[in-house]
This record gives sequence, C-alpha cells and structure tokens, in this order.
Amino acid sequence: MRALAALIVTILASASSCDGETETAPPPATPPVTNAAIELPRATDENPEPGVFELTLEARPAEKQIGSAGPTAVWSYNGTVPGPHIEANVGDRLVVHFKNALDEETTIHWHGVRLPATMDGTVAMQTPVPPGGTFEYEFVLKDAGLFWFHPHVRGDLQVQRGLYGTILVRGAGEPVVDRELAVVLDDVRLLPSGGIDEYPDDEGVMLGREGNTILLNGFVAPTLRAQPGETLRLRLVNTANGRFFNLALAGHRWRVIGTDGGLVPSPFDVETLLIAPGERYDVLVSLQGQAGDELAITTEPYDRGHGSGENPALGVATLRLEGEPVIGAPFPALGSPIELLPDNAPQELIVLDEDVTGGEPIFTINGQTYPDVPPIMVPNGDVRILEVRNDAEMDHPFHLHGFFFQVRRQNGLTVDPAGRFNKDTIIVPQKSSLTLVARFDEPGMWMYHCHILEHGERGMMGEVHVE
Repeated sequence: MRALAALIVTILASASSCDGETETAPPPATPPVTNAAIELPRATDENPEPGVFELTLEARPAEKQIGSAGPTAVWSYNGTVPGPHIEANVGDRLVVHFKNALDEETTIHWHGVRLPATMDGTVAMQTPVPPGGTFEYEFVLKDAGLFWFHPHVRGDLQVQRGLYGTILVRGAGEPVVDRELAVVLDDVRLLPSGGIDEYPDDEGVMLGREGNTILLNGFVAPTLRAQPGETLRLRLVNTANGRFFNLALAGHRWRVIGTDGGLVPSPFDVETLLIAPGERYDVLVSLQGQAGDELAITTEPYDRGHGSGENPALGVATLRLEGEPVIGAPFPALGSPIELLPDNAPQELIVLDEDVTGGEPIFTINGQTYPDVPPIMVPNGDVRILEVRNDAEMDHPFHLHGFFFQVRRQNGLTVDPAGRFNKDTIIVPQKSSLTLVARFDEPGMWMYHCHILEHGERGMMGEVHVE
C-alpha cells in the first residue's frame, strides 16, 4: 500500500506539471545528526587484498590549532594529532611502512596488541629508527578491541608533542548500537604563545605531567551530537602523560561492556569512569532527555596521591541532543566469555616505589631503576602470578607489553572469577597490592612499566624475558 500511494503521488505531480502549474517541492529532509567534524582522521588501506590492512605512517613535524591558542608546533603521524585511526578486523594482517621525518630517533609501540616481540617497538627488541630512517612493522591482529600506538623512545616528550594514534579491531558478536564514536582523551600544557611547555616542574614529574588544556579527539571542549533515546557506544582511550580521567555524564550512568582486552564477561554500571594513562574502556549509555538538551561530560576530582584530590572538576565536552526521540537499541544482557587463567603458578614480586635523590624524583621497581631492574625469566608458554605492590604515596598504572593479565586478588582478597577480564594496563592504588596472572606464550624481551610516562622514563620500568 505504501508503494502504491507513492506511485499515485508521483503520477499526480507529473500531471500537474504537464498542466503548466508550478510543481511543489517536497519538504527538506531533517539533516542526519553526525559527529563528522570531531571524528578521528581515518587511515586509508593501501592494499586492496582482503584480510590485509597496509598503510604508510610518517612521523613528522606539523602545526595544529588548539582552541584559541596557536598555531602550535607539534609532532604528528601523517600530519594529524591524533594520528590516523586504523580500523580492521580480527585476523587481518597489519602492514605499516614507517618513515621517521623527525630530527631525533623514535619507534612505534603498539600498545595492547599481542604480536611478535620484534614488532613491539621497544629498545629491548628494536634499534630505534634514526632521522630519515624507515622500518617495516607487520603482524596479525589477534584480538578485538581498541588499541593505540605511540613511541617508546623519550615517550614523555614525544607523546606530549602529539605522537599517538588508535587501532580499532572488530570481532564477531559486536553489540548492536545506534551510534558509536572512538574517543581519544588527552591534555597538553600550552604556553601563552601556543607552544608546548615540554619540561615539567618537580610536581609535574612527581605526579606525571598534567596539561592546562584538555583535548577530546584533538579538540578543546567539542560538542558531540546524538538523538534523544539513542544507545551511544564510546570506545575510550587515555593517551595523556599523567592525567587520570574520571569521566561523568550529567544525569547518566556508564555501562561498561569492555576494556583493554575486549568485551568483558559481565557488563557493569558506574557513575564515574576512572581511566588511567594507557587504559581503554568500551561503554554504552542510554541518552535520556529531549532535543536541545546539553549534557556536560566532565572529569571529576580523584585523589591519586600528593593532594591531587583537591583539583576541581573540569569540562571535557558537551553532548547535545538533537532531532526526534528514538527507541534506543537494548543493552546486551551478557558479555563475552574469556578463558580464566590458572591460579596455581610460580609467583614474582614487583614492588613500585618513589624517592628523591639529589633533589630529583626517581621511580623504582624492587628498589632499582631501569635498566638495572633484574629481568623476570619465564619459559615460553608458562603462567606466572605477578604480585604487584605499590609502596608509593600515589597510584601507578601498571602496563605489561605483549600479554593480557587478569586480576586474581586485590589487597589479598580474591576477585570473583565472574568479575575477571583481560587487561594490559591497570591502576595499582597507593599503598596497596594487586595479584595478577598472565600466560607468557610469545618469546622475546617484554617491557612492563608505570604508564605515567614521566615515571617510566625515570626508572619505573622492567623486563620479562620469555625463552
């Protein structure tokens, strides 16, 4: 009937036109609600072959307009900050032709990606790429989730200057939603001239650098758009040097459906979402309100040590509701099952601490600074329990390269197996401990470190040797 009615309207309009009458134009369609202006720049696949994503990635100087300041001199991948957003599928082979057009050496570390050690981009396994040099990265994407890439040479300075980008790997069983957006959270310390203040004071070293300008996908206080009632999926990564984002959306709760290692077995709700540097979260939110409502996305105060809990809440972005209300996609009832790692395995103690030597803050593992931290030796394929104890006066995000881990105990209390999921970066709160379990099934020398970049570069880093 609908098709027949449309045909009749067409015939009548044609007849009116033939009689010499003015044809009435149909009313304009409501423009779709989009976020195209703030979406991440997309990487272009240079290889038409299915199952292969190939691109050229060049680290080079560029300029970026950051808010009302600037233009700011930055370092970029392919001229943009953040760098190109790579989107591929589980099982695809990623081929990256890397060129270094900077005036100092660098590498690319593929944060969270399980890959051969020779492709991990650390000085333990790769000679840094010199100015004018090239390197070929190639590996299979084994896991679904949001990952990111950044240098592992002078990371505190090179990431602060703008060298970071994202990889979204899609797998089977992705939840159906109305709208999805990949979100890169960062901050930068800008000078009045628009330049980047690259060298933090002692407080900036001790806490990790926190900038005076918060960025979402490279923009200052942008506006996200959606329709009332929609189910919005945000794929979030914190690429900041030291800032913890404690995200809140006015009048709403976050449904956490995934984290570093992909979808979680048991989704859960939170009022605020705490994301440390290096962490990723996959969340849903059902947008309640009406057209014209503007919902504030903020980062709320969080005490990570040394008086940081006294900092005020800060604006991150605004979410504006536009268009007609819709009935949003339902939240998935269940998550994605994972293989639980065994609890009976040899144990390794990793003690994180901080000190001041010669007036300079230092950060240690088992009382030593890298590269003097003795490596952990593990036969290939073995499981190890990592007892990570934080004796410092502040939180430290612990990051393990090349492998996922699961939290077995927190401060000696067993974590319910139903609440375990795969992570590669996790907050170890001040004066507390986490018991992690991981399977080391890829040979090579693998880094682990605090992902507050000033801390890792000043000693809080070690290696696991898998043989």
